[in-house]
Amino acid sequence: MTVQTRVEPILAQAFQTKVGELLERAVAAPAGADRSRLVRWLLVAAAVFVTWRMWRGAKQLFWTVFGIGMAIFWTGGFWWWPF
Repeated sequence: MTVQTRVEPILAQAFQTKVGELLERAVAAPAGADRSRLVRWLLVAAAVFVTWRMWRGAKQLFWTVFGIGMAIFWTGGFWWWPF
């Protein structure tokens, strides 16, 4: 786990730097095909970021729900479950 915590900030920082460069280029570019291409790349980067954040949240949500379910199961809380 210590390797993951060291690698994630480096990857996040590199990703943020590249997105910042794309944003600066999109703002500085004149209206036209080049600007719309840069905006599309920014949208792709935003989609990748949102997907990554959702995946990280889904893992935490899964383990939280699993733990609560196991606690309810082992304490006899599933007496209402139709088996």
